[in-house]
Amino acid sequence: MNVLGTTRGKAARIAWHGAALALALASCAPPPPTPPPPPPAEEGASETPIPSPPPVPESRAEQPRISVGLAWDLDSLTLDPVGAAQIESTEPRVLAAGARLAVGLRLGRIVARSVSEAERWEIELPARDTLWLWGSDGPEGGAARFIRWKGRSWRGTFKVFVNPRGRLTLALRLPLEDYLLGVVPGEIGPLAEERFQAGRAQAIAARSYTLFYRGRRTLEGFDLYGTVEDQVYGPVDDERPLATRCVTSTAGEVALSAGRPIRANYSSTCGGITSEVWEAWPAAPMPYLVSHLDRGEAGDHCGASPHHRWREEWSVAELLANLRTHGPFHGIRMPAGGTGELLDVRVSERSRSGRVWRLVVETSRGSIVIPAYSLRQMMRRPGNPAAILRSNLFKVEVRRDPRTRRALAVVASGAGSGHGVGLCQTGALGMAQRGADAAAIMRHYYPGVILTRVY
Repeated sequence: MNVLGTTRGKAARIAWHGAALALALASCAPPPPTPPPPPPAEEGASETPIPSPPPVPESRAEQPRISVGLAWDLDSLTLDPVGAAQIESTEPRVLAAGARLAVGLRLGRIVARSVSEAERWEIELPARDTLWLWGSDGPEGGAARFIRWKGRSWRGTFKVFVNPRGRLTLALRLPLEDYLLGVVPGEIGPLAEERFQAGRAQAIAARSYTLFYRGRRTLEGFDLYGTVEDQVYGPVDDERPLATRCVTSTAGEVALSAGRPIRANYSSTCGGITSEVWEAWPAAPMPYLVSHLDRGEAGDHCGASPHHRWREEWSVAELLANLRTHGPFHGIRMPAGGTGELLDVRVSERSRSGRVWRLVVETSRGSIVIPAYSLRQMMRRPGNPAAILRSNLFKVEVRRDPRTRRALAVVASGAGSGHGVGLCQTGALGMAQRGADAAAIMRHYYPGVILTRVY
């Protein structure tokens, strides 16, 4: 049984002391291992090619507008403006206050109907046209301008269109700062005044991430998903005063590298050491997304996280069922004739930060090699097949029958939650609690970046 595995080049070791993980990096880190082929797209696993963000001009630019996808592949949807609303399409209309707009499909074309006792009308749009809807009552930014969808209020202008699969997509177009009002509270979670600087760092990171990835989902008809695929975006109902202050107090502030907005990846809990960008995605190394220890005099910055240390245990049957279910989707070569009996599970290679780079599952019918980019999706959490493994930073062992040495269970003892690249959110909270400001937090997690107000 190989617990620690190996890493290419000079050593980067992980020492385990009981339940605690002590992470030590060699003074000269090894070169990146050769990445395996990327898996098919799935939450947290895909890396979509995007154009490089444009350099920031010397004079301040105008605040950009962002399109965020809320829902897709719908057959129908209903929108409820709080006040009166304007509809822009092939047939512009005014939707009276109190009226609903029901949108559906008919022979591949968009059909929109006013649902109101006062007036009823219907318009039909060509399949390639887009229906736009925005509130027109009251002052700009006021509650009367909001549109309700699924019982929640949303800022901005709604757009409805037929996507490449012939079904409806619902998206929002709104100013970047308004968008961040719905991102920061969902990403950093509840804030207290003593952690305010962590929220400000999150706002700067989210703003930088948005500008870097703007246009990433162009083929879907918007810039970014409003989900964990990109950044979680919530309705007005989920906005919080302190998170709003984090956004407004950093308005226009972006982290730059070589004059361009940085790829400001972030995740929940790094477990005490951050990842290189190529450890999580098939991407070229970046000077500000490098692996480093995430600790201070008081210990790991994310030590208070419930995911700082964890343990998972799979029965042999459950582990093999996971591999059979998810292996083909991820292009993992499975033994001919099935998995057979489990013989061993070992780490054959680790990446620079000590995360598992390749896991080998030995069975009576052959070996199954799982690369890093597929590992979390393959190793679903025990008893919860919808949940991927918390992180790739773990050791693994096989629990055996003491008499027959037959495998009974597989145990992973790990650290952190998420890919570990860039800002560690619980680490940022810990740094803020100990007095660090947003600039210090950003420079800790994205070394060498410059913070600048670009609008």
